[in-house]
Amino acid sequence: MQTAELLKALSGPLKKVQVQELATLTGAGRLPVHDLLSLCFLKEHPSVAFRSSWVLEEVAHRNPDRFAPYLPEFVKRLPEQQNLSCQRHFTKILMFCIAPKADLRYSAAWQAIPDRAPVVETVFDWLIHPHTPVAVQVNCLDVLLYLQAEFPWVNDELKAQVEYLLKEGSPAMQSRGKKILQRISKGKS
Repeated sequence: MQTAELLKALSGPLKKVQVQELATLTGAGRLPVHDLLSLCFLKEHPSVAFRSSWVLEEVAHRNPDRFAPYLPEFVKRLPEQQNLSCQRHFTKILMFCIAPKADLRYSAAWQAIPDRAPVVETVFDWLIHPHTPVAVQVNCLDVLLYLQAEFPWVNDELKAQVEYLLKEGSPAMQSRGKKILQRISKGKS
């Protein structure tokens, strides 16, 4: 699929089945991951960026062999992502790639990235930004929890942020925040 065709496909509303079909095309090598990733940063077309991010999340979930080679580029560009709708999908992708039981291809790709600290900084920025949707915030909590083994200083900062967010947090934040605090206290990621 050419970039122009992809742009056209992502220009209108998508249903989950269409997202899965586009992810299948990517898995078959007919839709370049690089093109999808590039479209996630379209500032002049935020809805296309959102849909591209949704497809990219599905690709990362279903096709580690296709997405893992692009993890370094994804991580490098992560701080550029200002679209709040895209951030939800980006945090889900991070969760797939850095979870303690992540696919081995993701673990290897993650370890090969020389400077992973900007991921921590970006995710903390998203977490504390006052306009960040709760869905993104709770994903940020999980990402940061996964990163605390690699970056020990995250533990204290994460605990402080969770305690702050619980003060007036939504039901989703209350639920996830309490689980995160329990896992921090048990030393689990």
